Amino acid sequence: MDGTAWVMMAHIITLGIWSASLLLLAGLYAVGPDETDRADVHRHGVMCRYAFVMLASPAAVLAIITGSALVALRGVDGSWLLAKLAVVALLGLFHSHCGTLLHKHGFESPRRNVVWRKPLLIAIPVLLISLIFVLVLAKPDVVLEYQLAPKPAGYSHQGGSEQGEVEATSVNRS
Repeated sequence: MDGTAWVMMAHIITLGIWSASLLLLAGLYAVGPDETDRADVHRHGVMCRYAFVMLASPAAVLAIITGSALVALRGVDGSWLLAKLAVVALLGLFHSHCGTLLHKHGFESPRRNVVWRKPLLIAIPVLLISLIFVLVLAKPDVVLEYQLAPKPAGYSHQGGSEQGEVEATSVNRS
């Protein structure tokens, strides 16, 4: 196995750990402890802190480093890569949101969660992780703004025999 295969294996493993820990954190935050039992609140805080500090954060850093190394080693390009990097940035924002929730949990008294936030906390990472998988495995040609440059004046469509006939008839009439 060459170096690229090892880097790809490390990237897949760290991305899996990061994704699993974000899903774990989302589940822990969605199903909070009973506020009356201080032992449950403390245990919940310890589990959230461990998942964030010991699992999610190191895996996120290593996944981003190995992903950057893969781009450099394999010379990958394409519009799908830009879209994937944008989704990874959104996953990083969700990661930082989990850190914010952890910080609030440690310094504020537990509050009642709003009902609509619970499914949203789980749906966001599931959607982002699924979108990353689709972009990496399918490698679709995503149309981005920079690709919509105007065509040069001499550019003609390759299958456009009708356009040539229209131009010929307009020249003949004049």
